[in-house]
Amino acid sequence: MKKIVIMVIVFLMVTHLNAQDVKRKLGVGLQASLPTYGISAKYGITEQSVIQGTIAPFSAGLFSMNFYGARYIHRFPDKDQGKVSLDPYIYGGVGLMSFKTNLSDFGMGKSSESFFSYSVGGGVELIVAKKLGLSAELGYGKMNVVDGISVSGILGGGGLHFYIF
Repeated sequence: MKKIVIMVIVFLMVTHLNAQDVKRKLGVGLQASLPTYGISAKYGITEQSVIQGTIAPFSAGLFSMNFYGARYIHRFPDKDQGKVSLDPYIYGGVGLMSFKTNLSDFGMGKSSESFFSYSVGGGVELIVAKKLGLSAELGYGKMNVVDGISVSGILGGGGLHFYIF
């Protein structure tokens, strides 16, 4: 079933590439800023200013992890936006990650934690046919784990977005 859904989405994206002119106002897709990744939406306030939201509700058996993030992107669009353009950008973002485990069957009980995080960085987005964006980025991020303990480091990531209009 997943393969069919993916094939339908890819078919619609490819057939829609030449249907109309797009100003990259609204884009939907996938975004990864490791260690998190999820479904993403971008909204262009102006040609340079973009806000992005990412959600990642995942669970597998005994564990569940949810991530909710928002970021501001300032892009430096290619002035000659032909069929292919390359737009560098900088970003700043915040996020909330919650993690739950249920190990009561193993005598360990249940646990639940929430972590606040932030990140800053930059990247580049390759725009194909004014509708399909493929991005790669590098940044710095910090996540508060528990009372005064935090984890920070270099983040790598990327995204794939389809711009609807």
